Amino acid sequence: MTLKEYKIESKRTCPNLNTNAENLLHMALGMQTEAAEISDVFKKKLAYNKDIDWVNVKEEIGDLMWYIMNLCTFNNFDLEEILQTNIDKLRVRFPEKFTEENALNRNLEQERKTLEK
Repeated sequence: MTLKEYKIESKRTCPNLNTNAENLLHMALGMQTEAAEISDVFKKKLAYNKDIDWVNVKEEIGDLMWYIMNLCTFNNFDLEEILQTNIDKLRVRFPEKFTEENALNRNLEQERKTLEK
């Protein structure tokens, strides 16, 4: 499935609430909820040594992506463009590969220029 196909299918199942503010809050709270559900799986592994249910983890990632895609749709954001911009920013931050030095000593001005393109 492409991101364009996913956008169409995600929008099909997304309720449109009374106001744009309510739609955006619904998406933001939904992302928080799904991220917390993913985190809970790993917390239970850490604290209680419970086996990780990878089927559930993938389901929650899908749910998180549904909220992300619909947030993009409500704002007329192009998710592919957002993903490309993220990679471009990371190329500025880590020209070769991840290093702790580059992570700690970021060129925030150059990163911002990349984000604003």
